[in-house]
Amino acid sequence: MKKVKVFYNKKSGNNDQEKVLQTIKDFFEHDDNKEFELEFVNPESPKEAVALAKKASEEETNLVIALGGDGTINKICGGVFEGGGKSLLGIVPNGTVNNLSKSLQIPQKLEEALENLKEGEVRKIDIAKVNEDYMMSSLTLGILADIAANVRTSEKKKFGPLAYLKDAYKVLRYNKTYHIEVTYNGKTEHLKTKLLLITMTNTIGGMQALSPEAKVDDGLMRVYSLKEINLLKILLHLRKLRKGQFENFTEMNHFDTAHLKMATRSQRKKDIPYSRIDGDKSDPLPLEIKVYHKALTTITPKEV
Repeated sequence: MKKVKVFYNKKSGNNDQEKVLQTIKDFFEHDDNKEFELEFVNPESPKEAVALAKKASEEETNLVIALGGDGTINKICGGVFEGGGKSLLGIVPNGTVNNLSKSLQIPQKLEEALENLKEGEVRKIDIAKVNEDYMMSSLTLGILADIAANVRTSEKKKFGPLAYLKDAYKVLRYNKTYHIEVTYNGKTEHLKTKLLLITMTNTIGGMQALSPEAKVDDGLMRVYSLKEINLLKILLHLRKLRKGQFENFTEMNHFDTAHLKMATRSQRKKDIPYSRIDGDKSDPLPLEIKVYHKALTTITPKEV
């Protein structure tokens, strides 16, 4: 018998959780999938999610399924990585944005995502370690992180991406600039930034944007820094931005690296930005980020 563990967060997603779990149970109890021994795991905390996924990987569980949004999937991926990456990782999206699954072209409908676990192909993907946390999709600090800082899980579940609008005007009006130091590729730079965005995929917020050539298995992260926020300019050139064309944005710098250190240049508490990783609040600066190339094995749709 092949062992399958389904990790889920009962607070994550917009769907009826009991119905979702029953659909998964029915899928693995079908005659075609009778060789699988299924177990559901509902960790009590993010820390426990990482620990239990690590244990499952160390025990060489055949398939570890991460069911949920980007935050939940992040924890399970981190745990499997800590456990030596010995388990095959199955991703079943059930969250608000589902950025990682979309970048991997995993179907967003539950039944189709489950079929992908059976019909898809094995693929190696990157993971990054951020201090003691992990990153699968993106990290933000500055305006995007500040806007999301007070958005509760219940609001995300009820309103989806619209939940982030309630604090957007207040943050944009405040218009804060952060002064940070970044070290990468053997050099150190000082940045004045209103928005710093790090991506591991070619999608942001579930939509293809900024770096269409980026890959989940290239061993690199792309770092964007925006010195000024001009909403009209962003709207006028949104199509070019999404295609990764920055010629109209002299205010934006970007670079690729596999290892990055960031620190604040101010010791005042209000000047130290907090980061958000894969949609969840994380550490304030300083941060050290390292990409581990093709460290996880997952299942994605076969290329046509």
